[in-house]
Amino acid sequence: MTFIGRTRELEFLESCYADKKAQLVFLYGRRRVGKTETLSKFAAGKQCVFFAAQASTKEEQLASFSRQMFEAGAPAGRYISQYADWQSALQDIDSLPFGDARKLVVFDEFPYLVKSDPSLPSVLQNLWDHTLRHGNVMIVICGSAMSFIEKELLSQKAPLYGRATGILKLEPMTYREAAEFLPRYSAEDRILAYSVLGGIPHYLAQFDPDENLETNIRQRILTKGAALYSETEFLMRQEFREIAVYNAIIQAVAMGATQLSDIANRVMLSAQKTSVYIGNLVEVGILEREFPVGSKMVERSKGMRGLYRVIDGFFRFWYAFVFPNRSDLDMGDVSGVWTHDIQPMLHDFAATPYERICAQWLHAESIAGRLPFRAADIGRWWNGRDEIDVVATSRNSDQLILGECKFRNKQVDTAILRTLQGKAGPFAAHDIYYYLFALNGFEPALRQLAGIDAHVVLVSGENLYDD
Repeated sequence: MTFIGRTRELEFLESCYADKKAQLVFLYGRRRVGKTETLSKFAAGKQCVFFAAQASTKEEQLASFSRQMFEAGAPAGRYISQYADWQSALQDIDSLPFGDARKLVVFDEFPYLVKSDPSLPSVLQNLWDHTLRHGNVMIVICGSAMSFIEKELLSQKAPLYGRATGILKLEPMTYREAAEFLPRYSAEDRILAYSVLGGIPHYLAQFDPDENLETNIRQRILTKGAALYSETEFLMRQEFREIAVYNAIIQAVAMGATQLSDIANRVMLSAQKTSVYIGNLVEVGILEREFPVGSKMVERSKGMRGLYRVIDGFFRFWYAFVFPNRSDLDMGDVSGVWTHDIQPMLHDFAATPYERICAQWLHAESIAGRLPFRAADIGRWWNGRDEIDVVATSRNSDQLILGECKFRNKQVDTAILRTLQGKAGPFAAHDIYYYLFALNGFEPALRQLAGIDAHVVLVSGENLYDD
């Protein structure tokens, strides 16, 4: 399959490779986000030792790494059959016979190595300080255990603290990048597919671009035995022990419980215990805590107005539609679940991801200089009475964009604009622009009004994908 996206990430890695100084680069991100594929694309055509660590013993890992080093021409291979320890193995990196080319070594799933030998970060730190940082080497440390990378390798108390020459956290793809997996889909179906799969390349690659959305969902998510049918269960077992508790929490959030007290009540645990489980889900990128645009740090630190949501699109879909219907799906009733439980609700389900897509569009437009101002903060806003789907603030906060996002089949009319303008009271002192996002466009009266008022901007579903 053709490699899609990750242009900026590859450019960053190439800039590290071209740098004259030795490089120790950390690349990490949640499972399935495309780390290995990105590193494989980067390493293609280069002399490289690409070591994919497994969950095995230190001896097995050393034996495997030794074979790869010796196959790459490491001189020690002429005298020994295997490195005695990681000290001698890593020390030999600078002896690889790659000529004038950078001695590139990639450690994929590095946390597996550390688990079997906790001294490895200290060994690497010592070698880096005394020898490797003076050589023509580029070492890439990659891992899926995000909290481990951040706390055990990059934190102030970690042996490798301050040694990294580059740190790259690989995030899920944007909606525009995700659309490249389904190039013949309409804007509506691209948005729906992104709502179902999120920006995870592994999930997007499971869909057949020549099949329609319904067929892909039915065959590749709802059918027992399909790769995505048991995907969330596999990942949950990889990350957690008390699966039933985590399942209950994710489903509660996916079904609309957004505050800690509501989630705790639904899973029948104390708020204190629930917050611990939620913290673990946040660490692995399944949940996030969202605060209204413009909220102050004191509010965020005390969690006064924060709401939880399932940030992983596929997890949100799976827990909303697959998890509660597992019995029927296990019995093969794919058509029934699709017809009665998913199809009637899919547009409503996509409304929240559509808001995030509109926020991404505003980010891209701001970077390109096509907004009335350079945006400083973009996100949702709410208070005790009103909610605004998307808000963008200027750097000095004297200008604002207030946006309404309507993912529905009928066109948006001037009443929607008036409703949005009615929510602008708390921002009366600002210069306000009103952005209306609508899947199927706008009624003529609203288009006419926008044509004469520069403070009203209309963005259709198709516009979201315009170059």
